[in-house]
Amino acid sequence: MTADDRGPEVAVTIAVFLGLSAITLTLRCYVRAHILKVFRIEDWLAILTMACFVIYCTFAMLSISHGSGKRMEDVPIENIPKVLKMRWAGELAYVITSLLAKFTVGIFLLRICSATWQKVVICAALLLCFLYQTFFVFMAAFQCRPVQYYWLRYTTEAEGTCWSNDFVMGATYAGAAINAVTDWVLGLLPIAIVKSLQLSTRSKVLVSCTLALGSIASTATIVRIPYIWQLTRTTDLMHDFTDLSIWSTIENGLGLVASSVATLRPLFRMVF
Repeated sequence: MTADDRGPEVAVTIAVFLGLSAITLTLRCYVRAHILKVFRIEDWLAILTMACFVIYCTFAMLSISHGSGKRMEDVPIENIPKVLKMRWAGELAYVITSLLAKFTVGIFLLRICSATWQKVVICAALLLCFLYQTFFVFMAAFQCRPVQYYWLRYTTEAEGTCWSNDFVMGATYAGAAINAVTDWVLGLLPIAIVKSLQLSTRSKVLVSCTLALGSIASTATIVRIPYIWQLTRTTDLMHDFTDLSIWSTIENGLGLVASSVATLRPLFRMVF
């Protein structure tokens, strides 16, 4: 590993959040299936989200194995298309994971809220996120024509065209903003939901804090925004993408962990 090789930073981040996600999802499944004896669509969505997160992390690790994180001059030229191909696939997996994580939380909240306005807010946030992220998946997948030109354009004589960097950057910034707003809506709305429940003040605080964990993911989304320029405005395709990769992993990892922890109150009552 050279001094400028940041691949291990991404690998450690992946290992940490894969581990945390797997542990909290396992506990979620235990609580739902064995303690509460109920397993609903949001629980299956959590499992599907985890599967997509594993796929995203796999692409990221394959990218690292081919040289992502190193300086451009330290990466064999034949590996550059391999890194970019894994990055292209990883971006799609990232968006799908993010979308599924929000639906996992949103459907869970729909089950416990009673006020019509709360349900309308949740459904509107999920619909906005679904429509935009669906557009973004297709935009990211087909931003170059032919598709393979995305990873061949820097090292071969392949011919093709891609959408402008300004368009891709604008779409990515818009997606990040929508993600952050949706996370905050899903994270803060539980405070209003719990306020109307017949619980002690202490219980309301505990339940609100547990359900509001989803807003933590929005913090990672916001921190990630300044690094979006690494998608297009860089002269070192291998090294400069590292920060964006790290915070993308943290964002989805936190979303998975938070959505599972929000269901663990029955386990906390048993243990504590």
